[in-house]
Amino acid sequence: MGARGPKFLRKTTNHVLDALIQAAEGAYYDRLMGMNGLHDIVEGLKTSEAFDDFYRRAYREMMEIVAAEKLELKRTNAFGRLMIHPLSEALDGGQLDRDILPNVFSFIHLVLGDDGEKYAEQCSQLVRDLREALNDDFNWDAFYSNRQAKLIQWHTLVRIAASFHRWDLRKDWFIKLMQYTPTTVSLGSSAFVVKEHGHEEPRVFGNHEFCAFFQGLFKPLTEISPGDEDVFRKEFGSDPHHHIGQFLVHLAACGI
Repeated sequence: MGARGPKFLRKTTNHVLDALIQAAEGAYYDRLMGMNGLHDIVEGLKTSEAFDDFYRRAYREMMEIVAAEKLELKRTNAFGRLMIHPLSEALDGGQLDRDILPNVFSFIHLVLGDDGEKYAEQCSQLVRDLREALNDDFNWDAFYSNRQAKLIQWHTLVRIAASFHRWDLRKDWFIKLMQYTPTTVSLGSSAFVVKEHGHEEPRVFGNHEFCAFFQGLFKPLTEISPGDEDVFRKEFGSDPHHHIGQFLVHLAACGI
């Protein structure tokens, strides 16, 4: 649970306690109040219609908080968000279609193998730690700029670059993968339904989209800051170009 729920409950409780004090001061402003008097006031507040609107508003706000936190949990594919973040501009600008993202995640899984699960768990734990440390001040930029997250992202990019050692074959394969539209939709670990496509146009993903995708994806290394490059050198033993230079040579010839 995030911090919003507990804070809201505290605010709600404080409102009720303030009402109790006001009721006590109104009934016993010039004399001492005994336990019987306190019980009478509390019993009155329990059934007071004056609280009906307050409880309705509080209930609605609490449900909104619960719904928001559930939605945030669904979105917490931290590793996926980390890898896709450099593509935000291309996705928001329409150069790339968000419909390709499931295929992108499949591609990354194929490249990394078992390491994909390891990186996913490390990213999820890192987000949990950051949420606990930052509470309401947490934002995804704090995650993207975290050194451990950057190392995971860099390792993944280096692996992706290495997977394109046979450039032409790998490029053709990747484009076909991005053009693929699943014929089933998963409902769980062992349940699927057939997806009806009707007369949908085939997904557009060609050379233009390929170039836009990888030029965006590799920005964390092609636009790396001097400070981050020092961290990269310590982790990998040399500068980024040493590890992805051949990939970038092919990509540079990829006209948009």
